Amino acid sequence: MAKRHDENKDLRSFSRIGKVNYGDKTLQASRSATIVIHMWGKIDYLRHYCGWVFIWNNSVGVGTVNANNDNSTENTKSTKKSAKEHKLTDKTKRKK
Repeated sequence: MAKRHDENKDLRSFSRIGKVNYGDKTLQASRSATIVIHMWGKIDYLRHYCGWVFIWNNSVGVGTVNANNDNSTENTKSTKKSAKEHKLTDKTKRKK
């Protein structure tokens, strides 16, 4: 029996490798993108059951990351890591 798909979940998954245009319901991916068998199943579901159109477009770019966004991600990670660190405290609280 076939797996039941969810349109929103499949669109989020596809957006990691290509571009999703909600205005005209197109999915665009570069020829250099690695599309595995599970992703082809999601694309097939979106095309045949949800009315989306798949287009090969080499100008889309795969995995482009903004440099400013990368720095903010690193800052967020370091902030969370420092917040999780165990802080040593003096449990006896003696006053001299």
